[in-house]
Amino acid sequence: MNGFIESIKHFWYLYLLLALLIILTVFVFKKAIGAASRHSKEFNENLAKVKRAKELRDAYSNLTEEIIASAPADTLFEGTALCLEYICQKNEDTNNFYESMTQGEKDVYALYYLISDASEGNLSAFFKSSYRPLTSDAVEAAEKILDSEIYKVIRMMFDRYDENNEELSVIPHEIDRLNGEFRDLTAGKNLFAAGGEYIKANPNEFIK
Repeated sequence: MNGFIESIKHFWYLYLLLALLIILTVFVFKKAIGAASRHSKEFNENLAKVKRAKELRDAYSNLTEEIIASAPADTLFEGTALCLEYICQKNEDTNNFYESMTQGEKDVYALYYLISDASEGNLSAFFKSSYRPLTSDAVEAAEKILDSEIYKVIRMMFDRYDENNEELSVIPHEIDRLNGEFRDLTAGKNLFAAGGEYIKANPNEFIK
């Protein structure tokens, strides 16, 4: 025992280094476990999204009057939009396919992208990453389908990002204000359900 104590006195720096290495190892191990856990959670969430998307596509790939009438409005909108998106992505000429859609299909497709991109409350995200005719069609769809106050905010955001509008430009504090108004106006509202009601009111636009 005395020999051990003496060794600590003489080689205290080695024991200190060993202690630091142990602490560092435990810290790195915990970080690795945390990262693996987060990765696993993200993987499972993405897998669930892919599975749900396929289920919705299967359910709404061949719309009939009966399916449209009986389906929950929100899943009807999402499923129909996902079917259109899937077909569009598989098509060699996406622009030509988009132009071949009925007006109702264009409305649903464009509005779905707007709502999805703005799901975190940042309406500007959609207009930053998209261009005409998708953006202009989304605005027209919003006018038909969503509340008038929500449409007005969407229209103002579109005007600020529209490359064809030389009178207005992207002003950061204006963008922040419009994003905030959009969040307030859409809080607690099911925008997908509004889109589904549009499909129910115009079934012939979606039945092949």
